[in-house]
Amino acid sequence: MALKKKARSRFIRYLGKQFRDDSTILQLYSRDMAELPSLTKILYKNIPDAVILPRNTEDIQKIYQIANENNVSITPRSGGTAGFGGAITYKKGIVVDCKGIESELYIDPLEQTVTASPSIIFSDLQRQLKQQGFSLCAFPSSYYSATIGGWIAHGGFGVGSSQYGGALDQIVNLEVVLPNGELKIYDKSEDLALFVGSHGTLGILTKISLKIKFDIPLKQWGCTFDSPRELEDGLAELSKINPYSIWFFNPSHISKFNDTFGYSLPYRYVVIISKEISFEEEESEFYTMFNQAIRKAGGQILDKRYITNIWDHRFKTFSMLKEYDDFLVSELILPIKTSNKYLQKLNVKYKNGIHFEGELISDTHYSLLLFLPLDEKISSIKRTFLYLRLFKYTIKGIKFGGYPYSTGMFFAGYYSKIYGKEQYHKYKEFKKQVDSKNISNPGKVISPRLNLFPLISMKAAIKILSRLIP
Repeated sequence: MALKKKARSRFIRYLGKQFRDDSTILQLYSRDMAELPSLTKILYKNIPDAVILPRNTEDIQKIYQIANENNVSITPRSGGTAGFGGAITYKKGIVVDCKGIESELYIDPLEQTVTASPSIIFSDLQRQLKQQGFSLCAFPSSYYSATIGGWIAHGGFGVGSSQYGGALDQIVNLEVVLPNGELKIYDKSEDLALFVGSHGTLGILTKISLKIKFDIPLKQWGCTFDSPRELEDGLAELSKINPYSIWFFNPSHISKFNDTFGYSLPYRYVVIISKEISFEEEESEFYTMFNQAIRKAGGQILDKRYITNIWDHRFKTFSMLKEYDDFLVSELILPIKTSNKYLQKLNVKYKNGIHFEGELISDTHYSLLLFLPLDEKISSIKRTFLYLRLFKYTIKGIKFGGYPYSTGMFFAGYYSKIYGKEQYHKYKEFKKQVDSKNISNPGKVISPRLNLFPLISMKAAIKILSRLIP
């Protein structure tokens, strides 16, 4: 789907300076948060032919019109803060950067909703809500860089999800430009579910309405556990007391956290629990339940002095990675019940060298963000080797009842594992209806066939390669 002269001329004629194809900007848009091993790039073409920065709904409709007429693939992009390849191209084509889409922010205090552009960053939206006494219900850990549109397209969970649910639970309605150019508004749960986790393969979001809540102060407490087994028991007990957030680290991550932010947290599995507290009586009652849960699980309660102002660093842990020469990252969802066996496997394989932090997303599951820091620049071959091993151990989570956090390109083919077979069938039927030419973010969600070996899917190819890695 390389961009032809005729198509390029049409895009420029309509969009002018919003159309960019200089080499510098194309390189900037060739990756997301994760820098991928160069040897894996034989499987896809991640450098786009052009980048377009639309201003409004009409621009997006025109982009889809020209793309359909010229068979040009469109890859929607927002904050680019994920590491699953959902915002990079599979077959070149055009990246549509949605960060400039215009929309007025409207807060409805009676209905407790907010309507905004998909391009608004969570921290900016939260700041404006707090000025009027409201707050978002849940939001991602990439709070200072992620957009609400990207979070929905990614199928996000985050801080507050243990109490208020994930992206689908927050959406009131969506305005979407479908790949056929039609502008539609969806407000039924079964329709909204199609767009959550679909990575822009079903269209581009242009306006979003989310549920909001009153801004209630958060209080934090801390505790520690000595092993993955104790951590599992602790999470199971803590999930029963209706926390707003449960955030936890493994010892390796704690060590780096201490060095970076000047804390002295013990070298154990550390859990930070947050609760919305309005009255002193509430605080006393919750602390009693917290104390009982930790005692039952065999953990130790941290003195408040250990976690003073720790919430200020809740969204800054990615900054720790800047101190390494390089790093690899992956993410998955795990059930609390069987996860200790998976964590033990990680410890054995990586000899405690892997970092992770988790966030409870329901009373039964949590998300686990894996970091493999690299203390020195390494060869492309070794980096590919390490990446495939990390991929392999992300997929191993399926044996323990888990699944990848999202699909994107690198976990394309795992949609039914994440959302179920019935939802996958609905997704495929809707995709055929609105995007018969498959121009909207091809190569994502449904695993594409390899160009050189069309009988093999990318999912199969990566699985075969990862199995060769010890």
